Formats: sequence, structure tokens, C-alpha cells
Amino acid sequence: MYSASGVYREEWIGDFHIIEYSPIELEKPSFALVSLPDTGLVGVIGAMHVVKNLGLREVAGIDSYVYLPPIIVVSGGFLRAPIRVFAGGNLLVVYNEFSMPQHGLIQLSRVLVDYLERRGVDYVILSSGLPAQNRFELESLKTYYLATTPRAIELLKNTSATPFENGFLAGAYALLLKELIHARINTILLLTESYLEFPDPEAAARSLEFVSRIINKPIDVKELLEQAEMIRIKARDAMKNAMRGLAQMRKDVEQAIPIYT
Repeated sequence: MYSASGVYREEWIGDFHIIEYSPIELEKPSFALVSLPDTGLVGVIGAMHVVKNLGLREVAGIDSYVYLPPIIVVSGGFLRAPIRVFAGGNLLVVYNEFSMPQHGLIQLSRVLVDYLERRGVDYVILSSGLPAQNRFELESLKTYYLATTPRAIELLKNTSATPFENGFLAGAYALLLKELIHARINTILLLTESYLEFPDPEAAARSLEFVSRIINKPIDVKELLEQAEMIRIKARDAMKNAMRGLAQMRKDVEQAIPIYT
């Protein structure tokens, strides 16, 4: 299935098929940025931006006939698995934009942790959105963090990220975080204020500013901020149109209701 691009190594872990297109050798200390579709698509947007901005090459893929949709990615004329793995220097990026049922996420989390362990990854970085009800009004987005080990916390000591002290997490990253804690892997979860239902490139850019400091590599987020400005303008126009529509509806209703004195 993936022979057009060459297969260096492949294996099955449960119902997941892992295909490596070339050897993977990470410099030390090594980092893995893992993205899953979640609030504001913060992690997904940020991961693909990192791949493009740092020029990472596609080195592997993960597929499942049981848990993933019947999709195959075509990239540069080559056939690729739905979950894509990129690498370069000391950074590995796992990119997944497809939603999965909970039982599938549990299995995927275990497979990913097992794979990252065997690849010798020192630190795992997760990036997600934190729903903000007043997101349209926020001029500056806050980023909170959770860290699983003292070594992970050390990487954030010179940043402005705020500890996430109370509350609960639900969804894909919560399942993955459980597995990473169980495996005792140094992990940082970044939570940036974001839209709940809309893609949020500004939140992704804010999160990547912290990722850049953690991995000690410059990541230019100008393109993401430009996209965010376009979304903000369109959203503002949409809200203005909606308000005009509501005002007209009120007028129409008022004129249609007979007034008795």
C-alpha cells in the first residue's frame, strides 16, 4: 500500500499498523510534539505549522483499519497513512487531524506512548485549547501548563506560562496524558485560551511561542497571526451582519403585531 514511497520498517501493535519510510535518529535531548483534534484545533494547526516552518521530513505513518476512517493521504504523489510522523534534528512530530471513538483513542494512546518510548524520546509536548467564553473580546491569550515531572517543569521556569492548578481535563489529551504519566515520560501539556468550536490559529501561535522556548528552536508564527487576523475580521463582519439581521427581524415583528389600546 505504501510501497510507492518505500518502506524501511513496519510493525503491528494491536490493531495499529506502523510504517517507517526511513531510519529515525533523534538528537539529544529529544522532543515529541503530539497533536490530536481538540478544542480550537490548537494542537493540529500548531503541529503542521512546525512541520512546514522547520522543514521536517515525513518519516513514518500510523494506520488502523479498525479505529481510523477509510482514508489514505496523498502527499507529493506518495501514499501516506492518516496519522503522519515527521522528524528533524531533536524533534519528532506526530500529526493527527482525524477524530476517533473513545475506545480507539485509548488504544492509540497506548500505541503512541509505546512507540515514543522505543524511539528514545526524552520529552513529550502536548498543545491544546482552553475554551474561553469571551474569546472574541480577548486581546491577549493566556497559556496554562501541566507538567508530569520535575524535569518537565524545569523547561518552563523562564516562561510566562501559568500553572493549571484546579479543574479537570476531558477528551483525547486526557487519555494520552494518563498513559504518559503511567509510563513516567516527562510531559508538558500547554493549554491556551481559544475558541471552543472554531479553529484558532492565534491560540496555536501563542502556544508555539512556548514550544519554541522549550525545544530551543525559533518558530516563526507570523503566518498564523495573519490567518488569525483574517478570521477575526470575518467573524466581526459576520456578527455585524447578524446584528443587522436581528434588528430588522425586530422591526418586522413590531410592525406585524397589532397594537390595541
